[in-house]
Amino acid sequence: MGNHSARLNAGPARRTGCSGDRQLILWDRVEELIDRAPGWEALRVHRLHLLAARIRHRRGEALPPSIAAEWRRAALTSLAARTVLERIRDAHGGRLLLMKGPEVAASYPDPADRPFRDLDLLLDDPESAQADLIAAGFVEIGAGSAHHLPALFWPELPLLIELHRRPKSPPSLPRLGAGSIFAAAIPSRTGVDGVLAPDPAAHALLLAAHSWSHDPLRRLRDMIDIAATIAATDRSLIAARADEWGWRHLWSVTASATDAVLADDRLPRMLGPWARHLLAARDRRVVEHQLSRLLAPLCSLPPSRAPGGVIGGIREIVARRNDERWTQKLRRVRWAISDALMAESTHELRGPEAA
Repeated sequence: MGNHSARLNAGPARRTGCSGDRQLILWDRVEELIDRAPGWEALRVHRLHLLAARIRHRRGEALPPSIAAEWRRAALTSLAARTVLERIRDAHGGRLLLMKGPEVAASYPDPADRPFRDLDLLLDDPESAQADLIAAGFVEIGAGSAHHLPALFWPELPLLIELHRRPKSPPSLPRLGAGSIFAAAIPSRTGVDGVLAPDPAAHALLLAAHSWSHDPLRRLRDMIDIAATIAATDRSLIAARADEWGWRHLWSVTASATDAVLADDRLPRMLGPWARHLLAARDRRVVEHQLSRLLAPLCSLPPSRAPGGVIGGIREIVARRNDERWTQKLRRVRWAISDALMAESTHELRGPEAA
């Protein structure tokens, strides 16, 4: 593991290998983590089941039928992404910037190894683009959010399209407008003419922010996405961009966790109580999830704002869901306590009535 650490964490000026060498080191390490996983369910939780399918197929191992079928579907989805992007480009003449999904998948050994079901596009005028796409035959489905309009799809192609007003990030971070991303955009690695992508430094930060806005350090796939995106990038450029955006603390802890998982197996002390599942490539335990709500703000926010983040985590833990009655809430609390050391996915399947 020491060699991994030295080669992944070294700054570009100290690296002697080319970016291709660093990619090989990364994917060798990912294969080690896949082999640590206790089973296919854990690999699915970490969104590594398709990459594991390719590795084990290469070794001549039999795949579970459900995994083999999903692997085949993912290959079709990967091919469909280019077709859908071309139709979007034909329908709308404004700037299009692709985030996550197939843009990140292009950094994987095979794009089909990285599952995705959405095309996340950042635009100057998403409302105008939405109208253009509907006029061109795209179908609107579902509801929107603060970050994107209602999803669209092209009939018979297995992808949703989300047109974003701004990138998604935790509410604790300074809000970032589309202009900051477009300012350093580069051509998309999908190869579709006229489609842009964030530069690697910006994309790594967007991936980190998106992960923390959902469930911090929940899945190995999120860290692998970041490591693959920045394999040939000077870390100092990312740090400078994080400072510019006011995201320094979040990026610092994300980079430390990514290095620990993909390099040296040594988590920072503050991450140990709630992120140890990453090193074992296992599902997170219920207690680790609850601890993440309390400790994540301490790790990712400046000291002056961390107490407010912890208070927010406490409120999230004690709050009722929608129209939930207090008796239902207390039943869920008992359920969580009784299953504290259980894998989170198993806990969710059991339901509170099992407590």
